[in-house]
Amino acid sequence: MVKKFIWFGLLSAVLFGCSYSVYSNAYPHLKKIAVLPFENQSSQFDLGDTVLNGLTQQFSRDGRLKLVTQQPDCTLEGTIQDFSESVYSYDSGNNVQDYMLRLGCSVVFTDLVNNQVIYENKNLVLSEAYAAEGADASTAKSKSKEEATDELIERLFSTIIQNSLETW
Repeated sequence: MVKKFIWFGLLSAVLFGCSYSVYSNAYPHLKKIAVLPFENQSSQFDLGDTVLNGLTQQFSRDGRLKLVTQQPDCTLEGTIQDFSESVYSYDSGNNVQDYMLRLGCSVVFTDLVNNQVIYENKNLVLSEAYAAEGADASTAKSKSKEEATDELIERLFSTIIQNSLETW
């Protein structure tokens, strides 16, 4: 009888138990965010849309803040100042093996409830390597340019979250 009760308790806890999140929010009054389009000063014309779409997907997956267009508690806005690529490494035959993508931007995360800037970085720079087309796929950086761009956006999101919602 005791075993049945324990199993029932465990099953109930799994099915109906409270969910636990490893995410923290240093500003519990912030529930809704508006991610504004980033001004794009780079030479890649569609990068602003790529960053906006990537950040909104990341916020949606994260779940701490609900994405809204009206009456947000906070906003994220920014400017893409630079998006460039340069040669990162050569193979033994002096052929380009890897490139380095560099994303430079300015970001501002604002608490509209308390009318204060929670996080601002006017010179945020992130970089990510990717393999040159036809390069040896066994290298550690065997991702494509698109994958490297996606990784930069994920790291941009992580940097913003770590310096805003996760601030203690």
